[in-house]
Amino acid sequence: MEWFAAAFGLVVGTTMVFVPYEFGAALFQLIYPHIRSLGSLFLVGSATMIASLLYPTWPGFVRWVGRALFLGAVAFYWWAASILFFSRTGALFYPLLVATLLLEQTARFQRRGLLTVFIASVSLCFGTLMLLVPDGFSRFSPQETGEGIRPLGAVLLAAGALLTVGLWRRRPGYGRVALGGLSAAFLYMTVMLAVRASWTGMSVYAVLSLACVVLLGMRRVPVLAGVRWRLLRGMALASVLPILGVGAVTSYLAQRALEEELRGKARQAVAAETAWLEQTATLARSLLRAQGRDAGFIAAVRAGDRQRMRETVELLESEVALFDAAWLLDDAGETLVPSVRLNRIAGNFAQRDYFQDALKGGSQVLLSRPFLTRANLPFVVFTVPVDAGNGKRVILVGGLSLQRLGLQPTLASRSYHVELFDRRDGTLLRETDRGDVLTRAPLLELLGEEALAAPEGMREALDASGRRLLVVHAQVEGTPWTVVVTARLREAFAPVTRMGAWVVAIAVLAGAIALLLSQWAGQDVAQRLETLRDGFAALGTPAREQRVRAEGDDEVAQLASGFNEMAARIDRTQKELREAIAIRDQFLSMASHELRTPLTPLKATLDLLIRQSESGQGMNPERQRETFARLNRQVDRLTRLIGDMLDVSRLQSGRFALTVAPLDLVALAREVVERIQSARPERQGLVFLEAPAGVLVGRWDEQRLDQLLTNLVENALRYSQPGTPVVMRVLEEDGQVRVEVEDQGIGIPEESLSQLFTPFFRARNATEHYAGGLGLGLAICREIVERHGGRIQARSEGPGKGTCFTVWLPRAAVADAA
Repeated sequence: MEWFAAAFGLVVGTTMVFVPYEFGAALFQLIYPHIRSLGSLFLVGSATMIASLLYPTWPGFVRWVGRALFLGAVAFYWWAASILFFSRTGALFYPLLVATLLLEQTARFQRRGLLTVFIASVSLCFGTLMLLVPDGFSRFSPQETGEGIRPLGAVLLAAGALLTVGLWRRRPGYGRVALGGLSAAFLYMTVMLAVRASWTGMSVYAVLSLACVVLLGMRRVPVLAGVRWRLLRGMALASVLPILGVGAVTSYLAQRALEEELRGKARQAVAAETAWLEQTATLARSLLRAQGRDAGFIAAVRAGDRQRMRETVELLESEVALFDAAWLLDDAGETLVPSVRLNRIAGNFAQRDYFQDALKGGSQVLLSRPFLTRANLPFVVFTVPVDAGNGKRVILVGGLSLQRLGLQPTLASRSYHVELFDRRDGTLLRETDRGDVLTRAPLLELLGEEALAAPEGMREALDASGRRLLVVHAQVEGTPWTVVVTARLREAFAPVTRMGAWVVAIAVLAGAIALLLSQWAGQDVAQRLETLRDGFAALGTPAREQRVRAEGDDEVAQLASGFNEMAARIDRTQKELREAIAIRDQFLSMASHELRTPLTPLKATLDLLIRQSESGQGMNPERQRETFARLNRQVDRLTRLIGDMLDVSRLQSGRFALTVAPLDLVALAREVVERIQSARPERQGLVFLEAPAGVLVGRWDEQRLDQLLTNLVENALRYSQPGTPVVMRVLEEDGQVRVEVEDQGIGIPEESLSQLFTPFFRARNATEHYAGGLGLGLAICREIVERHGGRIQARSEGPGKGTCFTVWLPRAAVADAA
């Protein structure tokens, strides 16, 4: 039952949030001001209930919060839209829904679904009412007469009774037949309400029909466990609810923006209409006042010159093109000059209100009430009395045809309805839809005179059919006229409604696809996880420490336990043993070999010296110098190897620091070249330095840069054929210093360049061309350069084509800047 309630709340809440203007009928006038808030309450409550049902291990208060929000929304909606407006279906449906939902939470019925009981109760109640009072259910009939309601009621009553018997007697076959009939009946009722655009009713019966189909196809309650169920609920929540949430916010913002635009355009339309009418009235008064004060016209009236008076009247009618008719009356109401456009109808018009008002109005230009002329045409007229002297007084009349006024294009949008009426008696002067005049203004009948008595205003109202309207009105200054512009909210907000419908459709489609994919993927994943679980179980004893939290009783939790066991073994064997042993063996092998290389000749030479010393044989000075030089080279080699190992130790422990001071790099490079050449006679003339004639001073660590340059040049000489030159270049480039060491040696394979500065790494051809070393020199070089804030790069076109090492150093080391 809780699933049904949550689905119902989700559908109703979505409708209220996405298409709130469809609830503008009179039935919803009490909830309409709060429709978005009520829909949000339905949505939040239903979503919380669904989340608590999908995740039953959540705290219990989450489910109760969702129920409280849902029940509060249902109670408000039931009272405001069903009880106060006496909706039979709503007055029965919602109490049954609430009662069944609460009953299902009791200890006795907690594990017994009452959805079937609820559907049976609804069917019996609705079927009985449709048979007894079919007039109250005419909206479920395709004809306005309500034909077909009693057969529908009979189907509902019979199906409800059969379902009740099936529940009582425990006959599943009876229940399936009844649910099939009820699903068809509820679907029919959904279609009928959809035709009449009754959104909430359509939602109710659509959910009822779907519930019948689900109960019909479900033989037993599924066990909600396992990885497939976790995928299902996760994808359902991740696909449907976020889309609905984002869509609701987007729809709300779009509705607010469109509402502001609608109100703004309605105000603009009223302002434009009133400005046009005010301008017309002002121009008409000015023309009549000017003609009434014209000296020639007054003289003609005094002299009784009818020709001159006729010219004035014809001028108002023809050339100005404002008045549709004009005529002249004497002070007794007799026609002095008739209107040409009104077929020169003459006579006495003393009984006309406009004539009597003109006699009382002094010299003011007055605007009459609307009336029918003797030619049976609707008119309003402007009148001005003209005092010609000598006791003579005439009334100059200019008329505006209401028919022509109604044919004038409105300045408002075609989606707006415009009315113009006279406030003195409520007579309609203009209407854009039907073109009626001289009748009672429809909006006065709908809203009353008090609602439109203010100089201007805006409000919402319901028309005769129960649809909501936006009404904006304003008085035309200087006239007794009021302009009213109305817009039907349902038509105005149709784009937002369509957008909301698309969002909901996308959410439903995404949810359906997500559920199908979760089932397909879940079945495959579950099978593979079970295989992995069995394989993990054979790996050995359990690990003491778990790396992944294993919660629940599904396949994922079992996989997590197996993974913890495997991860512990992998960490022990691979990380602690294989990597450590491999690095240790490699280092010990290389270190022992490299240390033995200088120690062997060193020990042999010392043995020779000891034997000669014991035998009393001396060495000639030249031989002695060569022996000592050989011993010195081996000691230097040992010193260099031990220094490299100490540097690597400092790097790993974080104690590799710089001591920066001002330094001339050109002088240092020259000193390194001279020292390397003088160390061995065979190197004389093989190392060349290309540097500026001046100095390149910066703040660097002299000892480390000496080590850097020495390593690079020694490395170039070591991997070059004897007698092959090595070039060192020192250049200033873009505010920094560039040092290049280029040789013509064995080169470097392309695949080895990326790992060249890794500790203990040696290129493939370097191993074949053994030249000694631990493979640490270039790694130390990179560390020295990077500690100075620079960078180092090796470039080679391939084996046998030489190598060029390039170093870029800033003029001030980073360590110094810090």
